[in-house]
Amino acid sequence: MNKHLFIALCDLLENQVPELRWIDADEGQLNASNQRPPVAFPCVLIDMTYPQTEALNQGSEKIRVQFNLRVAFEACGQTSSAAPGHVREKALERLDVLEKIHKTVQWWSCDRQINPMRRQRVTTERRQDGLKVYTMTYESAFID
Repeated sequence: MNKHLFIALCDLLENQVPELRWIDADEGQLNASNQRPPVAFPCVLIDMTYPQTEALNQGSEKIRVQFNLRVAFEACGQTSSAAPGHVREKALERLDVLEKIHKTVQWWSCDRQINPMRRQRVTTERRQDGLKVYTMTYESAFID
């Protein structure tokens, strides 16, 4: 795994999305049962994987890299159309944070060290603990 790439992505998010209060590797922090997760909200927990590699010449490889960004928010109010406008607006601010993350990461190339990143999917987790968690998956490739 490429430590430099992971650190660069963390630094990018820290500098461009100041709304994030915790940026870290995903080590299962949100899976702690019967206790508050050991993070500050909103947070992004990053998992980097190499789902495919291809041998090239001279011992180098083309590596496809995926980043799963788990973005977690504490419950923050009603989103119902029946909720007062300011309550609904506050509750939906999390979508603004997701959009800011996307605009920061989409087409990022780590100073041309990787192919520009592109979004693959965004999914949500159904949880009983009151957290709202989105997983944003981005993909790129590089030669190692």
